[in-house]
Amino acid sequence: MQKNKRSLQWKTVGKLTGIVTLALGCGYAASAAAQSFPGRPIGLVVPYEPGATTDLIARAVGERMGRELGVPVVVENKTGGNGIIAALHISRSKGDGYSIMLASDSTAVLNPLLYKKLSYNPDKDLTPIGLVSDLPLVMLVNASLPVQTLKEFVAYAKSHPGQLNFSSTGTGGTFHLSGELFSQMAGIQMTHVPYKGGAPAMQALVAKEVQALFGVVGSALPQIKAGNVRALAVASKERLPLLPDVPTFAELGYPNFVVTVRYGLMAPAATPPERISTLASAMNKALGAAPLRQTFGDLGFVLPEKSSPEDYAALIQSDRKMWSEVIKAKNLSLIHISEPTRPERI
Repeated sequence: MQKNKRSLQWKTVGKLTGIVTLALGCGYAASAAAQSFPGRPIGLVVPYEPGATTDLIARAVGERMGRELGVPVVVENKTGGNGIIAALHISRSKGDGYSIMLASDSTAVLNPLLYKKLSYNPDKDLTPIGLVSDLPLVMLVNASLPVQTLKEFVAYAKSHPGQLNFSSTGTGGTFHLSGELFSQMAGIQMTHVPYKGGAPAMQALVAKEVQALFGVVGSALPQIKAGNVRALAVASKERLPLLPDVPTFAELGYPNFVVTVRYGLMAPAATPPERISTLASAMNKALGAAPLRQTFGDLGFVLPEKSSPEDYAALIQSDRKMWSEVIKAKNLSLIHISEPTRPERI
């Protein structure tokens, strides 16, 4: 009897041991699975159409990130609504690190300042991964305008109040706000004329429909070389390799006029910090590739040596502070239209 009782006890202990071992094994397996990120392809949403320069850099960075992570990074274009369509999609995606987006100034900085009702909150619904690139702006004038320098342009504008127009890719965009900001700083009056995209805005300048344009260097370079437009100053901290003879605004007396179009990677807000760190590390390694830096440097992009989520977050807040003052001064606001619209092609 005693023998049977001991046998039953040992069987019970054996079963409990097996259960505990199984539970521990499952715990280790779950832990290993959590540490194996990424274990499947990552989706990269781009708010611009296929073939746009920003789409190309997203694909190039995504491809190199995939090499570092060991899984493909698959680009999906979701255009429309100043980036709202793409941002809303990511904000509603699962925060597991498998859904990220290329965010523009509109996505991260301007939309919450311009739209009274916005379907996402970039600060609450999205989290930064890191800065991908800057596109410094250059101030251009039609070559027939009788000015050779920025100082001469300001003097000409003051002697011809209300007679100068500047084009942009649309109301509320960085190109538009740059013109308004410079007008405030210089104490001049210029009338904004919006166009549907960078190409028609540039064509308007070449055709003398407008007298000035704040645009990106890469797309402006052919017209500068052709002699159709004149570059007066670049809105970067230092002179640009593509335009070494063109001074910065700071050199010409406007130290606070540093304006770039920024693009960075963002993820849903609930994404774990360790996965954000993994993605940021892969992004930085991708941006460090010499061929990529050469290719996009020739197109006017300025790629950071390294960027962290904190770096990108600080830039977003700094830019928002700068643009909020311009938007309030001009009393600008936009209405979100639910139908997708074709974004500017940059």
